[in-house]
Amino acid sequence: MRKSFAYYLIGSLLIITGCEKWYTTEDVSHVSYLPEFELEGGEFISIQRSDTSEFEDPGVAAYADGDELTVYSSGEVDLTEVGVYIIRYFALNQDNLLGTAERIVAVTHHDVSGNDLSGTYSTDIWGPVESKMKKTEKNGLYESEDVMGFPGYQIQGRFVDLGNDELELIHGEGYFGRYSGSEGSYTRSTLAWTIFLVDPPYEGVEIEVLWRKKD
Repeated sequence: MRKSFAYYLIGSLLIITGCEKWYTTEDVSHVSYLPEFELEGGEFISIQRSDTSEFEDPGVAAYADGDELTVYSSGEVDLTEVGVYIIRYFALNQDNLLGTAERIVAVTHHDVSGNDLSGTYSTDIWGPVESKMKKTEKNGLYESEDVMGFPGYQIQGRFVDLGNDELELIHGEGYFGRYSGSEGSYTRSTLAWTIFLVDPPYEGVEIEVLWRKKD
């Protein structure tokens, strides 16, 4: 009985498999490359204030896995008004995944390439903290190890020399969330700016920071 049942079971399976077609599911997963941007003229541009000129974007291209993409942008630059302007670029890859890039455009009072605000600075708002400020672009872009001066939590940032003892802190992000860009000032021995926090639970907090040069 067992043998007959076994033959019957096997025969039934053969009939079933012989009558029906087997399908295999093709693996449809794949790698999706996010857009990569190439900014003509670089990510930072410094232009002296002008009442007669208009800003012309040097151009930008975006690619994903070798394919050139359509690039969209937002933001304007007013060459008659000293300040820092941010132009943002957007592109979608073949899978509609978004990529972004941004260009910093500084409109300055005059040529600031001869200035150098680099050095080691200190502040003592909550306790003694040091930060190294490094010039990364000859036309006035700087990187800072710490912009807030809160002990134990370095928050890196960037700022721009606008000339006439004016500077602007560029928006950034750190332990306390994002902070917005803000105007500031400098002398031969100090840097000063205000941190405006924009994310909960610190949203709306303003912190004035004065850095004194040590060397």
